[in-house]
Amino acid sequence: MSVKRKNLHVRIEEETYEKLRHLTFYERSSISEVVRRLIKEYLEEKALEEPDFVAPPRL
Repeated sequence: MSVKRKNLHVRIEEETYEKLRHLTFYERSSISEVVRRLIKEYLEEKALEEPDFVAPPRL
């Protein structure tokens, strides 16, 4: 079974984009892959700090 994905469009500063582009070249991965990984890592870290914020109870 494949993982469902949603589109996410963001605008970032040119300087940030260039840093991201260089990182993806160095890691030999796509910008999408790196952004997905960074978001996932951030959310995992946030979940440890504030579990109720990242995973609110379902009603």
